[in-house]
Amino acid sequence: MAAQSKSAISRQPSAITRHGAMSVVLSDDRQQVLLLRREVFILWDLPGGAIEKGESPAEAAVRETREESGYDIALDHFVGRYLCQSIYSAGDQLTHVFRARVVGGKAKHFGLETTGLRWFPIHALPRGVEPLQRQMIADALADLPEPVERRIDFARWKLYPARVVFFFMRIRNITAWHILKWWRKKRG
Repeated sequence: MAAQSKSAISRQPSAITRHGAMSVVLSDDRQQVLLLRREVFILWDLPGGAIEKGESPAEAAVRETREESGYDIALDHFVGRYLCQSIYSAGDQLTHVFRARVVGGKAKHFGLETTGLRWFPIHALPRGVEPLQRQMIADALADLPEPVERRIDFARWKLYPARVVFFFMRIRNITAWHILKWWRKKRG
């Protein structure tokens, strides 16, 4: 895939409805990448998620990685910004991507959003890693002198079913979070 110019994202008409941050967490020898299996069970993905109010993209990347994987990370490099259709709602998602390394913590293999966690050789990524994440990993490994800006769209046949699945998963996660909060409060 050819690199796009720095203004490639801003030239394309888009209704950005979600801002996110992701981490390409590499092993010390840069031969393996950390992937997590999302709650959908078939999707291997990079750690990341939505940027919260008042949070920088870098802070969100570190927080989301800790929440989803259990690892504390240090960000080494800002890779770039990626625009794609949002799987959470209509509109697009703008994701800030960082290359990172583990500096502490302990692997957490299961959680509300994570059903697996594993290191994969960068040249043997599993099925279920979308082209968007494959490009993010390639860009993180390329040591490009400037951050990239890319638009990579999901195949339409995957987008709409994914939106339905993630809608129901979000309801499940919110419900589980409220039950857990209630249970902790009840226990004192």
